[in-house]
Amino acid sequence: MDKTVLPSDKSIKEDWISQLPDEMLISVLSFLTPKEAFRTSVLSHRWKCLCPFLPRSLDFDGLYTMWEIKREKKSLQFERKKFLQWVNDTLKSCRVSTIYEFRVCFEFDDGSKSHVDGWIDFAISKGVKRLELDFTAAQPFKDASYFYRFPNERFTSDKTCIKSLTSLILKYIRVTGELLEHFLSNCPLLERLHVDNSEDLVNLKICGSSLKLKYLHIIRCLKFKSIEINAPNLESFGYAGKKIRLHVHSAPRLLDVCIGSMYAFGSLSSYLYQLESLSLDVHSYTYDGVKFPEFQTLAKLKHLKVTVDASEGSSLLGLIPLIEAAPFLHKFVFELILREINFPKKARKVKKYPNEHLKVVEIVGFAGRAIDIQLVVYLLESAINLEKIIVNLCAPYVVGIPCPRNIRTTARYKGAREAAMRLKEKQLTRAEFVIM
Repeated sequence: MDKTVLPSDKSIKEDWISQLPDEMLISVLSFLTPKEAFRTSVLSHRWKCLCPFLPRSLDFDGLYTMWEIKREKKSLQFERKKFLQWVNDTLKSCRVSTIYEFRVCFEFDDGSKSHVDGWIDFAISKGVKRLELDFTAAQPFKDASYFYRFPNERFTSDKTCIKSLTSLILKYIRVTGELLEHFLSNCPLLERLHVDNSEDLVNLKICGSSLKLKYLHIIRCLKFKSIEINAPNLESFGYAGKKIRLHVHSAPRLLDVCIGSMYAFGSLSSYLYQLESLSLDVHSYTYDGVKFPEFQTLAKLKHLKVTVDASEGSSLLGLIPLIEAAPFLHKFVFELILREINFPKKARKVKKYPNEHLKVVEIVGFAGRAIDIQLVVYLLESAINLEKIIVNLCAPYVVGIPCPRNIRTTARYKGAREAAMRLKEKQLTRAEFVIM
């Protein structure tokens, strides 16, 4: 009879993980976030000594705290001081020679300039590849003069080496077009540039046959006036803001466009036929509703997203020619921001053409009124091979944020849910019908 050998108390209590070589432990810890990795330091003195040598991505994310501040549950001044301490202490103990990513997400203004300047110097000195500073304000319409100003003099001098940078994302930070052009000229590996809410950005030239830039998005920069693009490797371009002078001289690899103004169609007309993904923001407050200029067939378009800010007296049927211009469209996402719901409009039927390739439809901000019901009915009846439709009752600007219970109890929310349920019960499609 075989005898089962039970492990002794000593072997049960023995820490086999800590007996692994330093290199293997560092490899395991590198998969953790900075907070998780530093928590392991309480296990033993040896683990504590290993943490500073972790090759890592430093991600200081205060998004949840910012949400609590916005809801007035926490103090911005107190939390900012605590956040500063956290970042400073972490960097002080960091002994790695290189950093892949350095990201800070919290509200900082120019009063924290000395700290933030030091963080940037640290990241650059460690050969950072991806640098993201997201200083989005908790309260909207904050005076932009208080925003953190990016240290131009640090990067325009020959002493600062930034050749390792591949991605630069700046939100609610004052940065000039001259400095961004300097980055493009002196960062030969830079592929991604995203600037959001910069008051100092006025003009920008993206030109150069050797540019590696693949992604360029300029969002809500209120004083922005013009941009010139001559980028042989550009694949994604996004712009949201007021009307500007947009000159696209050359973008032979452009596949993805995200624009917030219809006028940009003219400047991009030569590249629409090659797009695989298109996102549009449209405003419609008139009875005639959404209208698009005529353009050629979008033969390569697979993904289409349209966000419409409209009053209920308007019409969304102007979207139909755009949908039908993309014969191989695979996914359509529609976001509705509905205003003035006191003027209902009777739904009307429209002529439908079979769409054989559309598989997924997502409706965000569904109101259950005539303005969006007629569009949903059209999509359900024309997409003959539709596999899934998602109807999200939350407004686009709160998607991803915990929905307060009081919103779910409003007459508007309940009405939208009832309308969605009626559409589902009509069984206009065999596709999976999901209500969120």
